[in-house]
Amino acid sequence: MYDPTANRRGILLMIAGSSVFSTNDAMSKLALAYIPPTEILAVRGAMAAVLMLLLIAWRGQLPAVRHVLDRRVLARASAEACVAVLFITAIVTMSIGDATAILQVAPLATMAVAVLAFGARIGAGQWAAVAVGFLGVMLIVKPGSSAFNAVALLPLASALLISARDFVTGRIGAHVPTLVVTLATALVGMAIGFGGSAVESWQPLNLWTIAYLFGGSLSLLCGHMLTIAAFRGADPSLISPYRYAAVVCSVGLSALMFNNMPDLISIGGMALIMAGGLYTMHQHRATPARKAVARPEASGEPAQQHGSR
Repeated sequence: MYDPTANRRGILLMIAGSSVFSTNDAMSKLALAYIPPTEILAVRGAMAAVLMLLLIAWRGQLPAVRHVLDRRVLARASAEACVAVLFITAIVTMSIGDATAILQVAPLATMAVAVLAFGARIGAGQWAAVAVGFLGVMLIVKPGSSAFNAVALLPLASALLISARDFVTGRIGAHVPTLVVTLATALVGMAIGFGGSAVESWQPLNLWTIAYLFGGSLSLLCGHMLTIAAFRGADPSLISPYRYAAVVCSVGLSALMFNNMPDLISIGGMALIMAGGLYTMHQHRATPARKAVARPEASGEPAQQHGSR
């Protein structure tokens, strides 16, 4: 049973982290005008790793760096690095608003994974919410139309990876500091980025690119720290829907910085994705309340004996 206080804290941290990630996405898209995706991943990861090591040393947690090799930490970092590669590649041609909106199907995917992999039970209404969410993705991707671009499927693949990543995050031991989990994410992303130099033509860095990458590193670190902290001890299926704060920020930044507004069909798709996720959140929170009311009637015990666990 998850602690309600941890769930409330996780919701606030998820809203903050998702908003910060939108800034990182904007910085990445600015840098893409000068350098390829793997170079962004490598340089940004190196910058982030150095910043994290300095912060870990300042907090006296250097001995905990050994936990970077923990299998759950590495699994989470690998999933996150793959998410970054797919997403950055997508926003070369997509708007960050559309790509971010597709990414928000992750909470619905998380719920589906909970059912298929962990035996969780959900009702017909929640399955309908999953279907509505994926319909929203289709409206944004527009398969079969002249506007379709296969690159739009990359954020969808990222969303599926995010659902797996979130379950792994919730299973990382409490003894592993959040900063160390974040460091592992930066190191694995950096390694994959440098590996990409074999297949992409890297370009010299100018001052603008360095500034974008440094800003992206700072926002990436803050976003990871906030979202990792959000899932520690909290219920992933409850916390995940609050990623929708990123949609508003991303659409706003896309319009202000890149003069790129989604069309009406894409806006409709975003609304469906958000509606599906918000419905599942409502159902998730309403179910325990219904059980709390039903149990006293079935057992004859006073209601207060069932409310705290």
